[in-house]
Amino acid sequence: MRNKILFTVALSGMLLSSCTDWLDINHSPNDALQSTVTNDLLLSSVQNNINYNRIADNSNIHFMSQHWTKSGDVSGTYTFLTGLVMPQNFDTFWNDRYEILANIKVIEDNAIENGDAGYEGIAKTLKAVLYHELVDMFDNVPYTEAALGGEALAPKYDKGSDIYADLLKQLDAAMDCFDQVIGNSGYTIGALKTADIMFNGDFAAWKRYAASVKLSMLMRISNVQDVASQVKALVDDVMFIDENVTNNPGYYKNDDKMNPLYEVWGYTYLDKEYSYHKYYVPTEELVKFMRETNNPLLRVYADPRANMGNDEDGRANYDLFGLENERYIGVPYGMMAPAGGKYASKIGLGVLAKSSSKVDGPLEDLIVMPGYLTGFYLAEAALRGMIDGGDAAAKSYYEQAVTSMFKTYERALQDAALSTDKEKSRPAITGTAAQAAAEFLAQNNAAVNWDLMTTYEEKMHAIQAQKWLGLYCVDPYEAWAEIRRTDMPNFLHASNSSEEGTKIIARFLYPNGEKNLNPNNYVDGINIYNDLVFWDVKNEGVGRAPTYE
Repeated sequence: MRNKILFTVALSGMLLSSCTDWLDINHSPNDALQSTVTNDLLLSSVQNNINYNRIADNSNIHFMSQHWTKSGDVSGTYTFLTGLVMPQNFDTFWNDRYEILANIKVIEDNAIENGDAGYEGIAKTLKAVLYHELVDMFDNVPYTEAALGGEALAPKYDKGSDIYADLLKQLDAAMDCFDQVIGNSGYTIGALKTADIMFNGDFAAWKRYAASVKLSMLMRISNVQDVASQVKALVDDVMFIDENVTNNPGYYKNDDKMNPLYEVWGYTYLDKEYSYHKYYVPTEELVKFMRETNNPLLRVYADPRANMGNDEDGRANYDLFGLENERYIGVPYGMMAPAGGKYASKIGLGVLAKSSSKVDGPLEDLIVMPGYLTGFYLAEAALRGMIDGGDAAAKSYYEQAVTSMFKTYERALQDAALSTDKEKSRPAITGTAAQAAAEFLAQNNAAVNWDLMTTYEEKMHAIQAQKWLGLYCVDPYEAWAEIRRTDMPNFLHASNSSEEGTKIIARFLYPNGEKNLNPNNYVDGINIYNDLVFWDVKNEGVGRAPTYE
């Protein structure tokens, strides 16, 4: 995997144990120290690394979301598709987050010591984001004894449910902090204006983000706890459905300095196709769903295949499936020897660059959390009777969320340059994204048109399916978690998986580093299919993904 973008201060792992005396001798003057690094400098590093990790640090999480699969241009078994994983496969998911959490603790401790409610609220919010992800991946993890350095070298594992309960309190406290700052005319933003690469010191936006993270967590546990009253209390506090939280430390077109979604999964600063753009491709499950629902975002999410006809090596016989004239075809999920790259769609330039421009694309803001995600959560809550409004409110939230999703990619939808080959590519829309969304939602298709849906199940499936689409190339962690929670859309098991029960991977193993460094707390014998995280109530068998052979 590529090195992380280096817009940040090099604090390294010293913050994990900088309080010990023996580290104070023979210290390199080139390394930053906890005592000399200011919160504003550290915050930029923390934010950038959190958001880089989410989208660009590991291809396997995109597999887990079933957004991507391996292409025919790369060999290998791909353990996250076959399920033949080992503890060491999970080290980076664990280590990266705990390293960042150690830095967040420094920010929070400094903020509390200095009476700075702004930085304290930010630290609590970002802490909740990371522990939220860790629990969703591993269930029970170190929490109360984590990030204490030499004070707890072998931290105990807290229950995932207990961690969630405390994180919800942390988010409440964060929102209280933001209210304090908003109501304090004497608070000076100062360096935070530039150091905060997500909100530029806008604490009202920070509060909406914290509330939206809390909403995500409440909906995650809503199948095992009654959280209706808490969700209802958040309705007016969450992000606007049309707003997106973004990250931009100052991207510019150079090696390791561009928007990581564009650079890691797309193109180099010399406009050459990067290797990972060849190796990872959209799944046929995603592409097929968009084809069958006439979704104009298909031209944004996927590029058309370069060659028509069957794969020359016999790995895809499209004419057997009525796809011989179809330009947009994904790769069946988990297929180990799929069609070559010229015979299947690739990750779309439109979703990577938000247009056809390889000049502006590398500089685009990275989407951290889209407002339409809150819209889909509220649609579900209304449909389930957790908040007021019933079916009418659910429909309204659902349609607002879909419209917001279209508007997020408006420039790409309208960009005729994405359709340079008229015979291959779907055309650009001629009006606004909102108009395109209205047409999409009004079509004669019960998979998307709310008024044609006759059952609760159809409406719930529509909400979850569009949410899953909206998280494509935005947040694969959230997408995977929601697949497990809702069992929607109707996902498939990788065609080459070794699991006889044909289940999707439901959790991660504890990493190898914990086995070696924290053996008394390490839990062995985890089954990635049957040992569920606390909020996941079932993992029933599903069908295997077909192949085009």
